[in-house]
Amino acid sequence: MKIERLCNFYASKYHLSMILLEYLKENKKMKVTTFFQDEIEDEIQILINKYKYNIYNIEEIDFKITKNIYDKEINLEKNNIFIVEGDLNYINDANEYILNNLKKMTNAKIINCYNFSHQKLYMKEIINKNDKILFTSGEKIID
Repeated sequence: MKIERLCNFYASKYHLSMILLEYLKENKKMKVTTFFQDEIEDEIQILINKYKYNIYNIEEIDFKITKNIYDKEINLEKNNIFIVEGDLNYINDANEYILNNLKKMTNAKIINCYNFSHQKLYMKEIINKNDKILFTSGEKIID
């Protein structure tokens, strides 16, 4: 099992939506499961309509609020992307749930998305717990 952890800091829901759409455009073949404390469905739809994103199976991705983390079904295919957005407690709870439910043969990326203005005091700690940072332009390995 290979788990790769990425972090992302966003300024607004539109900023987060743009980063995720660009990332998903490049990772079309992976199964995406989301955990959102604040939904971004409206922002995603506006950006898709405006910029004509052609992303395979985008309609299957749930950009709504995940009211109960523990009720979310985790697909155990070989390659998964988990997108988690919320405050520190929500992200920690979702990560624990994901890791407890993954099988040994599963490869996964967990992208933890933090609102910059709410988490700027903890950025150093957050970055140190991850393998990469996700920007609009893609992934960057943390040195």
